Amino acid sequence: PRPDNTQYDAEGNPLPPKKTYDMDGNEIEPEEEELVTESETTLTEVDYGLLMLFIGQFLLIGSFDDTGVPQAFFALSMGKCADQMTEGACVYWFVMIITVLSNIASNVPVCQMLAATFPYATPYDWLQVSFSATIAGNLTMLGSAANMIVAFQAAKVGDRTFTSERHAPFGIPSTLLCLYAGTFLLATFHFAPECSERLGECDGGDGAE
Repeated sequence: PRPDNTQYDAEGNPLPPKKTYDMDGNEIEPEEEELVTESETTLTEVDYGLLMLFIGQFLLIGSFDDTGVPQAFFALSMGKCADQMTEGACVYWFVMIITVLSNIASNVPVCQMLAATFPYATPYDWLQVSFSATIAGNLTMLGSAANMIVAFQAAKVGDRTFTSERHAPFGIPSTLLCLYAGTFLLATFHFAPECSERLGECDGGDGAE
């Protein structure tokens, strides 16, 4: 919005704008102030560097899915649990892998990768993935986009105290505690179907515990 430079007299009446003159006595017309629109103000507040970082992450993960490497990685890392990632004790190893990956590539791109890697996952599988990826975002600074946004915004105003070294002493133990306590509760008490809807397995009435 355009600033109001109107001056008033003692009775509150607006005073006419003061006229200025050049050396020859000619009146100088005041320059019209540039009107800044709300759209222009909003665009200047966008953190384009951070935006490009996220775009690059999604492009990288999307391209990575097409190589078949994520599928091979999970088959190798899960070992005997590869065919039953969220069953029994296997679920605890599975959420640890999700946690590690979330702190390498950030949790949102990892969920995108898993959607392509396991297209026939059950609702219960996705329940464990969404929980572990969300909690994993608190482990380190790289675990979640929210952490990086806060750190970047704080650095802009000169506050550089939000660092990995300060975050780790609280983030690591609290995340691991919440991760495994929550995984146990989800595995014990949940209402998500343990059947693949894409494969039509849920039509027969297979359901939750």
